[in-house]
Amino acid sequence: MPKIDAQYSYNFIDLFAGAGGLSEGFLQAGFKPVAHVEMNEFAAKTLETRSAYY
Repeated sequence: MPKIDAQYSYNFIDLFAGAGGLSEGFLQAGFKPVAHVEMNEFAAKTLETRSAYY
């Protein structure tokens, strides 16, 4: 999937995010994350680590 032109950039919210696999695809496609929602503390820590990477 080609990256999205910055002029037409979209945001996303990841509900029931898990470890962030779906978010990874959106990030690679050029979308900007607004929020991740996850109840599991271990998955949430993984999301924090992934967010620090970006």
